[in-house]
Amino acid sequence: MFTASELFELAVRVEENGERFYRDALKKTKPGLVKDLLVWLADQEVEHKNTFARIKEMVAGQTEQDPALMSLGRDVLVGAMGRHAFSLDELEIDSIRDEEEILRAALVFEEDTLIFFDFIAPFVSDRSISAMLDTIKAEERHHKQALLDKIAAIQRCPA
Repeated sequence: MFTASELFELAVRVEENGERFYRDALKKTKPGLVKDLLVWLADQEVEHKNTFARIKEMVAGQTEQDPALMSLGRDVLVGAMGRHAFSLDELEIDSIRDEEEILRAALVFEEDTLIFFDFIAPFVSDRSISAMLDTIKAEERHHKQALLDKIAAIQRCPA
Protein backbone atom coordinates (compact mmCIF):
# COMPACT_ATOMS: atom_id res chain seq x y z
CA MET A 1 0.00 0.00 0.00
CA PHE A 2 1.05 3.57 -0.65
CA THR A 3 0.79 6.32 1.89
CA ALA A 4 0.43 9.98 0.89
CA SER A 5 4.02 10.50 1.92
CA GLU A 6 5.18 7.70 -0.40
CA LEU A 7 3.18 9.08 -3.32
CA PHE A 8 4.80 12.46 -2.92
CA GLU A 9 8.21 10.81 -2.55
CA LEU A 10 7.54 9.29 -5.99
CA ALA A 11 6.65 12.77 -7.27
CA VAL A 12 9.98 14.05 -5.89
CA ARG A 13 11.80 11.27 -7.77
CA VAL A 14 9.94 12.05 -11.00
CA GLU A 15 11.14 15.65 -10.80
CA GLU A 16 14.70 14.61 -9.89
CA ASN A 17 14.78 12.34 -12.93
CA GLY A 18 13.56 15.16 -15.14
CA GLU A 19 16.19 17.55 -13.83
CA ARG A 20 18.93 14.97 -14.33
CA PHE A 21 17.81 14.36 -17.91
CA TYR A 22 17.74 18.08 -18.73
CA ARG A 23 21.16 18.70 -17.15
CA ASP A 24 22.66 15.75 -19.04
CA ALA A 25 21.01 16.90 -22.27
CA LEU A 26 22.58 20.34 -21.89
CA LYS A 27 25.95 18.73 -22.54
CA LYS A 28 24.72 17.68 -25.99
CA THR A 29 23.36 21.04 -27.12
CA LYS A 30 25.01 24.08 -28.58
CA PRO A 31 24.37 27.60 -27.28
CA GLY A 32 21.00 28.87 -28.39
CA LEU A 33 17.30 28.57 -27.82
CA VAL A 34 17.25 24.80 -27.22
CA LYS A 35 19.92 25.10 -24.54
CA ASP A 36 18.03 28.01 -22.95
CA LEU A 37 14.84 25.93 -22.92
CA LEU A 38 16.60 22.98 -21.28
CA VAL A 39 18.10 25.21 -18.57
CA TRP A 40 14.65 26.64 -17.84
CA LEU A 41 13.08 23.16 -17.76
CA ALA A 42 15.79 21.85 -15.39
CA ASP A 43 15.22 24.81 -13.07
CA GLN A 44 11.47 24.19 -13.17
CA GLU A 45 12.02 20.55 -12.17
CA VAL A 46 14.03 21.71 -9.14
CA GLU A 47 11.19 24.04 -8.09
CA HIS A 48 8.65 21.23 -8.46
CA LYS A 49 10.87 18.80 -6.55
CA ASN A 50 11.12 21.28 -3.69
CA THR A 51 7.35 21.79 -3.67
CA PHE A 52 6.72 18.04 -3.55
CA ALA A 53 9.28 17.66 -0.75
CA ARG A 54 7.37 20.31 1.24
CA ILE A 55 4.07 18.54 0.54
CA LYS A 56 5.59 15.24 1.62
CA GLU A 57 6.51 16.80 4.96
CA MET A 58 3.02 18.31 5.28
CA VAL A 59 1.30 14.96 4.80
CA ALA A 60 3.71 12.87 6.84
CA GLY A 61 1.59 11.27 9.54
CA GLN A 62 -1.59 13.27 8.93
CA THR A 63 -3.04 11.26 6.05
CA GLU A 64 -1.39 7.94 6.65
CA GLN A 65 -4.80 6.44 7.49
CA ASP A 66 -6.65 7.87 4.48
CA PRO A 67 -8.68 4.87 3.21
CA ALA A 68 -8.39 5.94 -0.43
CA LEU A 69 -4.61 5.95 -0.16
CA MET A 70 -4.47 2.76 1.85
CA SER A 71 -6.32 0.97 -0.96
CA LEU A 72 -3.80 2.12 -3.53
CA GLY A 73 -1.31 -0.71 -3.73
CA ARG A 74 1.91 -0.74 -5.70
CA ASP A 75 0.42 -3.22 -8.17
CA VAL A 76 -2.53 -0.90 -8.77
CA LEU A 77 -0.20 2.02 -9.46
CA VAL A 78 2.01 -0.01 -11.77
CA GLY A 79 -1.02 -1.43 -13.58
CA ALA A 80 -2.64 1.97 -13.98
CA MET A 81 0.52 3.66 -15.19
CA GLY A 82 1.46 0.94 -17.67
CA ARG A 83 4.69 1.65 -19.52
CA HIS A 84 5.08 5.11 -18.01
CA ALA A 85 8.16 4.44 -15.90
CA PHE A 86 9.44 8.02 -15.37
CA SER A 87 12.91 6.76 -14.65
CA LEU A 88 14.62 7.59 -17.92
CA ASP A 89 17.04 4.80 -16.97
CA GLU A 90 16.37 3.09 -20.26
CA LEU A 91 17.11 6.30 -22.17
CA GLU A 92 20.76 6.56 -23.04
CA ILE A 93 21.49 10.25 -23.46
CA ASP A 94 24.63 9.30 -25.39
CA SER A 95 22.49 7.58 -28.05
CA ILE A 96 20.57 10.77 -28.82
CA ARG A 97 21.83 12.20 -32.09
CA ASP A 98 20.48 15.74 -32.18
CA GLU A 99 18.56 18.46 -30.40
CA GLU A 100 15.23 17.43 -31.89
CA GLU A 101 15.62 13.94 -30.42
CA ILE A 102 16.42 15.50 -27.04
CA LEU A 103 13.26 17.57 -27.25
CA ARG A 104 11.17 14.55 -28.27
CA ALA A 105 12.51 12.52 -25.33
CA ALA A 106 11.74 15.45 -23.03
CA LEU A 107 8.22 15.64 -24.44
CA VAL A 108 7.57 11.97 -23.64
CA PHE A 109 8.85 12.52 -20.12
CA GLU A 110 6.62 15.57 -19.61
CA GLU A 111 3.60 13.64 -20.92
CA ASP A 112 4.33 10.73 -18.55
CA THR A 113 4.71 13.17 -15.69
CA LEU A 114 1.29 14.65 -16.41
CA ILE A 115 -0.25 11.17 -16.50
CA PHE A 116 1.24 10.41 -13.08
CA PHE A 117 0.07 13.69 -11.56
CA ASP A 118 -3.42 13.23 -13.01
CA PHE A 119 -3.45 9.72 -11.53
CA ILE A 120 -2.54 10.84 -8.00
CA ALA A 121 -4.76 13.96 -7.98
CA PRO A 122 -7.95 12.12 -6.88
CA PHE A 123 -6.08 10.83 -3.82
CA VAL A 124 -5.32 14.35 -2.60
CA SER A 125 -8.07 15.55 -0.29
CA ASP A 126 -6.36 18.62 1.23
CA ARG A 127 -7.43 21.69 -0.77
CA SER A 128 -4.15 23.57 -0.37
CA ILE A 129 -2.14 20.55 -1.52
CA SER A 130 -4.57 19.99 -4.39
CA ALA A 131 -4.08 23.62 -5.44
CA MET A 132 -0.29 23.17 -5.40
CA LEU A 133 -0.62 20.03 -7.50
CA ASP A 134 -2.91 21.86 -9.95
CA THR A 135 -0.33 24.65 -10.29
CA ILE A 136 2.44 22.17 -11.02
CA LYS A 137 0.24 20.33 -13.53
CA ALA A 138 -0.42 23.63 -15.33
CA GLU A 139 3.31 24.30 -15.42
CA GLU A 140 3.96 20.80 -16.79
CA ARG A 141 1.40 21.45 -19.54
CA HIS A 142 3.28 24.68 -20.30
CA HIS A 143 6.55 22.68 -20.50
CA LYS A 144 4.90 20.29 -22.94
CA GLN A 145 3.69 23.17 -25.12
CA ALA A 146 7.12 24.84 -25.06
CA LEU A 147 8.69 21.58 -26.23
CA LEU A 148 6.11 21.13 -28.98
CA ASP A 149 6.71 24.71 -30.14
CA LYS A 150 10.48 24.22 -30.21
CA ILE A 151 10.17 20.93 -32.13
CA ALA A 152 7.92 22.65 -34.68
CA ALA A 153 10.42 25.51 -35.02
CA ILE A 154 13.27 23.06 -35.65
CA GLN A 155 11.23 21.27 -38.30
CA ARG A 156 10.42 24.56 -40.05
CA CYS A 157 14.02 25.74 -40.02
CA PRO A 158 16.40 22.78 -39.98
CA ALA A 159 20.00 23.65 -39.18
